Amino acid sequence: MNEQPGPSGPPASEDPWRPPEQQDPRDPQGPPPGGPTPPGAAEQAARRALWLGVGSLVITLFFWPLGLALGIAAVVVGTRARRLAAHRAGSPPGVTGGIVTGAISVVLGVVMLGFAVYLWPEVSGLENCKSTANTQTDKSACEDKWLPEIARKLHVRTSDLDPLKGML
Repeated sequence: MNEQPGPSGPPASEDPWRPPEQQDPRDPQGPPPGGPTPPGAAEQAARRALWLGVGSLVITLFFWPLGLALGIAAVVVGTRARRLAAHRAGSPPGVTGGIVTGAISVVLGVVMLGFAVYLWPEVSGLENCKSTANTQTDKSACEDKWLPEIARKLHVRTSDLDPLKGML
């Protein structure tokens, strides 16, 4: 039991942890739904978008599917940060950089996805041939068979793909 005099708790309409909202006399609509935006939320989201954008750009160069997903996330978070700061004079620092690097990462990821789809039959044929090869000579015979096919499809000389011989 509560041994203090008076009601045993705050009224149901009042939240003790949130200060009462004050309506701005210049804003006839009142505060936005869900309460006012906390100060610094747009700046935090802008920093998050920048980190996601730069990270996605770096990761796209090494593992394009994850970089593509992070690039999309950077564009979405950057757009939300810009919307959070819409009522302010300028956009928060880093939001434009996050959106731009995320968009570049998305474009690179889509291009790499296109190459993967375009070269899928040749690359999977090369991988199947190599997986059934028993010796190193058999593996190099697989490369000698499939690399000209890849070069023909890319419209380049077979000698241009020589640096890729050990990597594919």
